[in-house]
Amino acid sequence: MLRGLYTAASGMLVQMAKTDVLSNNLSNVSTAGFQRQAPHVYAFPDILISRLHNGQSTPIGRIGTGALVNGDRSSFAPGALQNTGNPFDAALVGPGFFGIETPEGPRYTRDGRFTVNASGWLVTLDGNRVRGERGPILINGNDVTIDGQGQIYVDGQFVDKLLIVEFNDRDGLIRRGANLYEATEEAGLPFRYTDTSVVQGAVEMANVNVVREMVNLISAQRAYEANAKVVQAYDETLGKAVNDI
Repeated sequence: MLRGLYTAASGMLVQMAKTDVLSNNLSNVSTAGFQRQAPHVYAFPDILISRLHNGQSTPIGRIGTGALVNGDRSSFAPGALQNTGNPFDAALVGPGFFGIETPEGPRYTRDGRFTVNASGWLVTLDGNRVRGERGPILINGNDVTIDGQGQIYVDGQFVDKLLIVEFNDRDGLIRRGANLYEATEEAGLPFRYTDTSVVQGAVEMANVNVVREMVNLISAQRAYEANAKVVQAYDETLGKAVNDI
């Protein structure tokens, strides 16, 4: 009996974690470069149950023993492009990530909302320098043009090319906040990706489908309520067993 109680309780915990992830997706539906998250749900091993009758055991099926959430996974499906009119903004059309230089080390993002700081460096909204193939990009001029290959021209002069990289295993990327990702050993070494085009004056919006996320959120809430009723039923049964038997 306690096994069923633990199974239902683990189901409640899973649905709570799902609700948190889905709520975060919905809250970032207007955040440029945000990648939809999905929880990693793992099932505990199921067990074989049998019926005992007259000293003989007859298998009657298998029963699950619960589940748990172990982290989440990013969906790198492309989002819709939105024109901003800002000549420093850039959107990727195709696979890949912008290379970003941070105090904690190299990071990667699809968020192309860039600007120029007081020193003339091309930076993210958080002040981290945007990487070019030659290093951080210095904008020393007024007329900035970014072509479809990510090459940057300032007042007609070539400056650098945006560093666009890809990984062998995107699941090895870890979110570090502010739409930034850190590459682990599982992701492999970043390599330059040249088949992706760049759109100047636009950003890629979140790849979150509001309708789908709302449906998933409702399903998670109903599953939580169903598990809660199971827990309540077990609690009442245990109460009667203790008080009456």
